[in-house]
Amino acid sequence: MQESIERNRHGCNLNGALQTITQINGVVPILHSTPGCGIQSYLSNKAGGSSTGYVNGYSVPNTNVYEKQIIFGGTSRLREQIKNTVKVIEGDLYVTISGCGAEMVGDDLIAMTQESIDQGEKAIYYKAPGFKGNEHVGYEGVVSAIISQLSCVTQVHTEKVKGLINIFGVLPKQDIYWQGNLNEIERILENIGIKTNKLFGYGQGIEQWKDIASAELNVVVSKWGRSAAEKAKEKYGTPFIQFDDIGLGADDVGHFVSEIAKKMGIETDKVEAYLENEKNKFTYALEQITEYYFEYDFQKSVAIVGDESTVIRYSKFLAKYLGLEVEVAIITDSVGEENRTEATASIKEFANEVYFSKDSSGIDKIITNGNVELILGSGLENRIAKKLDISNYIVSYPAFGKVVIGKSDVGYTGAVTLLEDLSNLFISKESNVPRNKVI
Repeated sequence: MQESIERNRHGCNLNGALQTITQINGVVPILHSTPGCGIQSYLSNKAGGSSTGYVNGYSVPNTNVYEKQIIFGGTSRLREQIKNTVKVIEGDLYVTISGCGAEMVGDDLIAMTQESIDQGEKAIYYKAPGFKGNEHVGYEGVVSAIISQLSCVTQVHTEKVKGLINIFGVLPKQDIYWQGNLNEIERILENIGIKTNKLFGYGQGIEQWKDIASAELNVVVSKWGRSAAEKAKEKYGTPFIQFDDIGLGADDVGHFVSEIAKKMGIETDKVEAYLENEKNKFTYALEQITEYYFEYDFQKSVAIVGDESTVIRYSKFLAKYLGLEVEVAIITDSVGEENRTEATASIKEFANEVYFSKDSSGIDKIITNGNVELILGSGLENRIAKKLDISNYIVSYPAFGKVVIGKSDVGYTGAVTLLEDLSNLFISKESNVPRNKVI
């Protein structure tokens, strides 16, 4: 018997694809779906910590198919929508995306996209029925689709550029700190002479996606970036290196940087000098909270709820650097039993119990039974935090009640931000200062 999921925190395949491509400047999505698909995507975007995009919200073109198209087919409606979109919205690339209804009736998305190409437009397609996966699958699929199809409609840059890498596995919106995290990765690697192709966010458009083929190395920073790296390796022969997580603080970030530097042939002395300087700055930041740490009893028992990479990252940092007791770690993006053994092994050293659940009701029960004093979770944990009269520090999607623009939760910058935020949270609580329990 299948288990029910109450208050699911992940949207569908189509939503993941839409969240992804709207963060590439100049890319215009064209949905071939019911009106509800577009509206749900708009609402879920608002839960991602920030709400923006090249074409976003109610401005996303949609065929808005109804019963007539579901019964008789909606291919002609899609043809009409593509023609109208091209006239009204200027784009460097158009991406037609099909939803559940269009896929169930067999509308020919590929043929309609090809018609647009034949008329001189740069267009690709991605089939995104929600019944074939969640937002994470949508990210994987649409990124792989761009890598596969972009060279068919425009000239890509195949000449290798020394020191250039691509980053895969940071999911726009789904990772609520995605903008700051990409910037932090860029900042760290820039200091050892590596140029980072971020692909998403400010200043990232089709030209950056054309540069994918010219990178010397692809860097995967979560399990959701592996399929894109494999596609790039298959198409352009680019090798890749994969990390479960970038990390917070000195040790994990040091490993991340050293492994990439080794692959790129960067001088060891240069890397070690940079890492030593960053480590010293981080140690100095830790010293700033020493008196507060003991005065306000920072050693709390904690529950962490989020995607696998998020849970690994926070569990390690809180246990190693702050001495917090991670009572329960709850991973919400598991796709099957076969993926759980390795994740459990990575976390078990730092957390007493590891769970896998997408059901908010079940997660609430786990947190309640865990007898914790602090939650690091999503906006969906606000309710149980209020019931237990404890604080919920939001680190994962959906981020109800929190706006995130430039903050990071990886690297050295992310570590210092976390030290500041948690210190302020603990101090305000112990001092009985009125506080917003959502940070």
